[in-house]
Amino acid sequence: MRSRQPIHILGIGNLGKLVAHSLRKSHPETPITLLFHRPGLVDDWNKAGQSIEVVRNGELDRQSKFDYELVSTEQSPIRNLVVATKAYATAQSLKPLRDRLAPSSTLLFLQNGIGTYNIFIPFLRLGVELGITHAQLPLGTIDEVTSSLFDQSSRPNYLAGILNHGVYTTGPFSAVHAGFADTILGPALPPSTTALASSRQEETSFLIQQILSAPMLAASLVSPSELFQAQLQKLAINAIINPLTVIFDCLNGELFHSTAIRVLIQAIISELSTVIRAIIASRNGNLDPAIFAKFSPENLEKAISDVGAKTAKNVSSMRQDVRAGRKTEIDYINGYIIARGADYGIECPQNSKLVDLVKGKTLISESQIPEVFRI
Repeated sequence: MRSRQPIHILGIGNLGKLVAHSLRKSHPETPITLLFHRPGLVDDWNKAGQSIEVVRNGELDRQSKFDYELVSTEQSPIRNLVVATKAYATAQSLKPLRDRLAPSSTLLFLQNGIGTYNIFIPFLRLGVELGITHAQLPLGTIDEVTSSLFDQSSRPNYLAGILNHGVYTTGPFSAVHAGFADTILGPALPPSTTALASSRQEETSFLIQQILSAPMLAASLVSPSELFQAQLQKLAINAIINPLTVIFDCLNGELFHSTAIRVLIQAIISELSTVIRAIIASRNGNLDPAIFAKFSPENLEKAISDVGAKTAKNVSSMRQDVRAGRKTEIDYINGYIIARGADYGIECPQNSKLVDLVKGKTLISESQIPEVFRI
């Protein structure tokens, strides 16, 4: 039997807790180390009995026997790293770990928003227009990590994952697994380095198999092309549900009970569809008819409505962040759509208004929709 490699987990928010708990439950012998970015988390960890609690279907499940380290502490090399930080904090959070990561290391990026949309684009020409600095341009997180910490020849192996599960935090090391769904996992490589993925398959296989064999994650392995499409669909879903639940201060499902909000959703989806199709066409050189249909306004609306129904009683991650006074990932979701749209000459006024409202912490009523969004 192959020796078990250590797994490190950076980020203990909703996704990090679910992944750590699921891996420990399924693989009790695998060494798992939680990486803490501040000393106060050590106190929280001790108060939690050095365990992670997850509630599923009303039943509490506690998992322990984790190791932990402060990221600021010099430690041994990292072989497998699950990155579950907020998208905007990823590159900065990885910086203290840079010297512990080698080309043989594997990084699995698990984030909401643009965190896993590894489209490998050049820096956008939109800083002045968007009122943000060059360093703040909404690129894919993996692009930011590579450009700021590595180069293409010496970077670690990259995997990306999309967790469609509904999870909300109830404490520093406790969460509720409110909606059981699935996880999509795949290599995150630009087209020019697909061949490199084959030579590195052995280096990534351990972490992949650990994720795939954790039943609570319900993970499947897909090709880079399939992952790319799944990432874009998740981007569209997040771009609707996250900001709208913030500005209307409601649960996910409540968005779809209002005719006025549905009209707004359709207007936003029209922009999303146009930009996403342009992104795919620029990457592939053409747009396959089946993919064109998948990202039509009608099919995107259906996919988003389905997720809204399945997560009807959930509090979106962005609404959780706003309630807790945390920074949101709006720049990596709707801000990304705006930036990419402008790159192709596509205006996105509805998405721009959403970004302004979320950043301004502005709540509106359904009756204000026509005036605020001019529809």
